[in-house]
Amino acid sequence: MTAQQQSESPAPEASYDQYAAAYRDWWAPVIAPSAIRLLDRLDGLLPPDEPLTIVDIGAGTGTLALAALERWPNVRVIGVDPSRRMLDLAADAARNAGRRERLSLEVGKAASLPLPDGSVDGAMSSFVIQLTPNRAAAVREAFRVLRPGGVFACLAWRADEDPFEPEAAFDLALDELDIETPPAGSGDGTRPYASPGSAAADLREAGFRSVRAQEEWLEHRYTPRSYLDVLEHWIEDLTFEALDEPMRRRLRAEVLRRLERLDPDALVWRRPLVSVVGRRPG
Repeated sequence: MTAQQQSESPAPEASYDQYAAAYRDWWAPVIAPSAIRLLDRLDGLLPPDEPLTIVDIGAGTGTLALAALERWPNVRVIGVDPSRRMLDLAADAARNAGRRERLSLEVGKAASLPLPDGSVDGAMSSFVIQLTPNRAAAVREAFRVLRPGGVFACLAWRADEDPFEPEAAFDLALDELDIETPPAGSGDGTRPYASPGSAAADLREAGFRSVRAQEEWLEHRYTPRSYLDVLEHWIEDLTFEALDEPMRRRLRAEVLRRLERLDPDALVWRRPLVSVVGRRPG
């Protein structure tokens, strides 16, 4: 399973709860810079000096919500996520940053937000829309909770199947040690956008206007050690957990040996994204 697929794979709320800390520690740092850049697309589209409320749809452990609170002192954020444990970690992070009083947290799903109609000035979502069983329903919910004139900004994966050499190195290590991976599920069930145009079409169909979509890129430079850590604790955690400790040590050593033989540039993980912004008519 690729790192992108792992980040996208839908799971019951209990599963998200189970992996909340691993997500915060091992995966969120990889995607955080791209998520935070989404705020650039909201700059200038919301009144700069008025008190505002923004909902973060799929807030997870709080990366985007906390960045918004830091950037805009006039903003209050409502973080919505299906995982209570994720939200607990977001609350801890906000408390540590001294911003807990401006962050409200609600358990809920993107396609059924626990908010009244027309109750927020802005909505944002990063790396979540492709997880929803129905992207269009989630976009309609963002439209519903926005006040007239409100703005929605969304960041999602664009469909892509480019190989990543370190993934192949891991597979070769498994073959070398004759390790079988745990059975995969029935499919990752994700719905990345095919293009910026398809994202823009979703927003326009929901009623948004002044829609602007563009392609962006996530680029993260791993080291052999950091990629091994993400493999063990996030991408291939079930594979490692299924092994006894002596075999885990052998697998770590074999994977690290193969990763250290790669050109450093081969460890740069680069994947396409789609960023889209739309306004609810006033």
